[in-house]
Amino acid sequence: MHVRAAMFFLAGLIPAVAGCGSLSKSLPARTAREQRLISTAADRALARTNLKFLDDKKVFVDRSYLEAYDAPYVVGKLRNIVAFYGGRLVETEQNSEVTIEVRSGGLSLNESSFLFGIPAMPLFFLGTGLETPELALFKILKQRGVAKLSFFGYETRSRKLLFSTGVRFGSSKATSYWVLFLGPLTFDNLPKLPLEHSGYVFSLEERPPPPPKE
Repeated sequence: MHVRAAMFFLAGLIPAVAGCGSLSKSLPARTAREQRLISTAADRALARTNLKFLDDKKVFVDRSYLEAYDAPYVVGKLRNIVAFYGGRLVETEQNSEVTIEVRSGGLSLNESSFLFGIPAMPLFFLGTGLETPELALFKILKQRGVAKLSFFGYETRSRKLLFSTGVRFGSSKATSYWVLFLGPLTFDNLPKLPLEHSGYVFSLEERPPPPPKE
């Protein structure tokens, strides 16, 4: 009886499923857009960071106080900025003249959605992981990457404070729409991806001048 009911139910779903497209959520833990939202927020939090006074100094970036899902990206970005302004990166604090500690008050993704239609529903009687397709007459998905970062530097030997950035904020956003089962149509403020990598890299002589003082 249950098998016959299940077959009638699936037969009824065929017209709804036929012709519908789907967007893969993700093969890794997060989609490329989710990763770009968070990394872009981090980029904007670290933008306009001038570390020119570290030129020719041996610098160690201490990541032990940074706990965030994308911590390696933030540490790599900060190391890049140090090197960009002439600092000499070292891998241990003992070999450094300056130590920089970086921490995060938030590095994540906020998400909210609204659906007018029929949400996806699990098909428990057919096995784990199977569900009906979502039927969206209208749907909106809002995603916002948020970064709250702070770092400071001190003389490694004397532990004397050299500088502190205070709290730096960065954000990014994307909004996707589905109308009458069609979508998504996405609007965001992420940097545009080039169609093809040019392969060009700036040399140290071509680096831009330091940002103006705030």
